[in-house]
Amino acid sequence: MEGKESFVRLSGGRAREFFISAPCPLPQITGAILAGGMSRRLGQDKAGLRLAGKPLALWVAAALAPVVSELWLITNQPLDHLAYALPLVTDLKPFQGPAGGLVTALFYARTPWVLAAAVDNPFLAPSLLAALVNQVAKGARTAVVCQSQWGLEPFPGVYSVRLLPHLTEFLQSDRRPTRFLEVCRPQVLSAEEVARLDPEGRSFFNLNTLEDLERAAGWVAAEGAAGELKPSS
Repeated sequence: MEGKESFVRLSGGRAREFFISAPCPLPQITGAILAGGMSRRLGQDKAGLRLAGKPLALWVAAALAPVVSELWLITNQPLDHLAYALPLVTDLKPFQGPAGGLVTALFYARTPWVLAAAVDNPFLAPSLLAALVNQVAKGARTAVVCQSQWGLEPFPGVYSVRLLPHLTEFLQSDRRPTRFLEVCRPQVLSAEEVARLDPEGRSFFNLNTLEDLERAAGWVAAEGAAGELKPSS
């Protein structure tokens, strides 16, 4: 039976309550925004990059907050990110890419699961995130990820803290999250299911260049003009 779950997140000393409808009781999950990359192609800190006047970190935070019990920003530059009023966690080993950020999240998580998303994914579909979390509630394997039209997508994805030693060992020889998926053999939301939940596939759109930022700004402007701007500020 479908129920309504309530979550409270502290931000800047204020409590905000979120609700999401879900077919199963939602498990305790830590949300991790992975912001420890070097941003070589973009040439600037992605977490603070503004889209429609709002830093990318807050776009991702707004999407994750309804389905997690706590939410962190995983970063190599905590002093630069204090203004976002998000709990900050410094990477255990800096500049190891998103896989290194995931290791940090799994290490510090006080919950059995981590929902990880890249800081440069501002258009995460709420229905897709809910579907990932619901698979955990139903008794998922050690990870749940999506199959998009471009292949297996490590982020957004849900990962069990039991994967920590395996991912730590994996990072000794490889840093590519897609290769780690071959090791951990995750449960996969099918391409058909993903297309139903996110028809345009924007949950997997990364802002890597100024051209990507211009494209994203165009989407936001078009949706805002139509009264459909998401996620809400």
